[in-house]
Amino acid sequence: MSALDWNAEATLHERDDAGSEMQYNFSVLKKAPLRDLVAEVAAMDAAQRARLVIDVAGGTSLNVGEILALAAKEGLA
Repeated sequence: MSALDWNAEATLHERDDAGSEMQYNFSVLKKAPLRDLVAEVAAMDAAQRARLVIDVAGGTSLNVGEILALAAKEGLA
């Protein structure tokens, strides 16, 4: 993501399926600014975050690897 807006509206989702990366069977866990959700996911252990995805307003989806990379880059991890 370039020109990342850390205050953008974002939604934390959890996959209901068997771990597929396909965008279906997701449940909404929380809505908050992107920075808050990235920090929250980074603070979780691997088992807790394994099935999470963050959707950012504007059509961007971040998987766990991308979330952790952003957190590390911004000192949120």
